[in-house]
Amino acid sequence: MIVKLLDVYVRPTHFFATRKIKRLRYRGLFLAVLVLMSIPFVRIGLGNLVGLFGDGYFAPYSIVFAFSLWQTPMAIMWQQVMLVPFYALGLVFSAAFLHFLLWMARGKNASYAATMMCVCYAVPCLYLSVFPYSGTITAVIYTSIFLAYSLKAVHQTKWSRVLPVIALNFSVLFVVCRLLFS
Repeated sequence: MIVKLLDVYVRPTHFFATRKIKRLRYRGLFLAVLVLMSIPFVRIGLGNLVGLFGDGYFAPYSIVFAFSLWQTPMAIMWQQVMLVPFYALGLVFSAAFLHFLLWMARGKNASYAATMMCVCYAVPCLYLSVFPYSGTITAVIYTSIFLAYSLKAVHQTKWSRVLPVIALNFSVLFVVCRLLFS
């Protein structure tokens, strides 16, 4: 059973090549939003679990760190609930932007629902960001590789059309984040 669940992340080309998506399924979007909501809790839980063994590697993610920022676990939970619409809109706009870029590169051979499915299935790759120091960059790299393979398989296009789309997508993402958070 677990092998079946992880098959999409081990062999994305095979998984997405067998799928023909015509309409948008909201189950994938719901799952992606739940995954995005759970990442802070996994980060804190992993920090507490490893903190029991005396390893300082996860110290920045411990519950003591969360309390020192005056955020109790209940406050973090409330914050995640308030962010649900922004998570959903971010996924929808991200998929729309990727679909637009694929259209510009003449690599769009499937529907928007197929692009949205690729974006929603890429979200659990962000669980790699729970590891401190190198986790975030690893998550971004693995997400971009996963998106490239899945978009290539779903849209049945060439690498020369998918790779510039992925590169431009993450470049724009970094510029937008820099403008919003600086």
